[in-house]
Amino acid sequence: MSLIFVIFHTALSLIGSVLNSLLCYVAAWKSPTVIKTYSIITVNFAITNLAICVVNFVLQMRMIPIEKTIIFVSYGPCQWLNNRICFDLYSVLVHVYTHTIWLLFVSFCYRYYVMVKSEPSKTKVNLLLLIIYIPSFFQMFLLFFDFTDPSVLLKIQQSLVPQYNLKGLMIFGIADSTSFNAMFSIIHVAVMSTPIVLCIVVLRKKILKKMSFKGVEVNSNTRTLQLQLLRALTFQALIPCFYLIGVVSYFISRLEIYRDPFFEYLIFSAFLFVPVLSPISAFTFVTPYRKWLLRACHLSIYRIESEKNETTKEVTNETRWGQSTRTN
Repeated sequence: MSLIFVIFHTALSLIGSVLNSLLCYVAAWKSPTVIKTYSIITVNFAITNLAICVVNFVLQMRMIPIEKTIIFVSYGPCQWLNNRICFDLYSVLVHVYTHTIWLLFVSFCYRYYVMVKSEPSKTKVNLLLLIIYIPSFFQMFLLFFDFTDPSVLLKIQQSLVPQYNLKGLMIFGIADSTSFNAMFSIIHVAVMSTPIVLCIVVLRKKILKKMSFKGVEVNSNTRTLQLQLLRALTFQALIPCFYLIGVVSYFISRLEIYRDPFFEYLIFSAFLFVPVLSPISAFTFVTPYRKWLLRACHLSIYRIESEKNETTKEVTNETRWGQSTRTN
């Protein structure tokens, strides 16, 4: 199972890194004027998701909740580093996951705001993004101080789940997850995601009503782009379901409802779909981004075909020259 896990995480991390890098570029430099301010949020999305993919590739974690203790096993390149670095990277990973949820919420808030008021300035948007980043940053800062010596974790594991053999593996974690530092992170990830998703559903309904409201003056070009963005955000609103899958898997193991490595692997595997599906939604539903990607892909294909044709011509010419030489 661990081999399948590594292949899965490696593949999705690489795909997500490429897609989010492309989205970051196109949102920053190719966004039309109508959504130029909103593109600041998109760029933040892309950078955050890119960070998730990169850190996840390094860690590739299996999460083993055992009563009050949480043990992580790294199957990625981090296994060749040390436990402290792996734990700090875990703290970074969790904080970008929570920031992604907040960014999704802000995306819907922005779309509703521009329907009832004028578009905010770039300064206000940047300030808002900074404010919503504070809880996630605070969470990461607190987790840095919850590192537990691996030998202590092994003793707990051997006492409570002796059927597991973790010796020789890169393990790190938290001995007491009921501490304030750990609980703040758990509440932020597992509890806060539910009301945020509910708020997103409410905002989506309000936006749809406003877009069909006759009193709102919106030109056709702006309305088209807003509809495209709304489709993308609607698709993104379904993405947190993967968070819920991970959260449910966590509680199944944590509450000893059913102890199986499958659910321990599933926790962060389900989370990983989020940074991969987000850029796909943007490239699918936002026409300027989709057209740029298609042009870029078409250009690449054209170049490859041109190179093949040139190579074929060279080989053909060389063959003909060789034949003429033999004849002479």
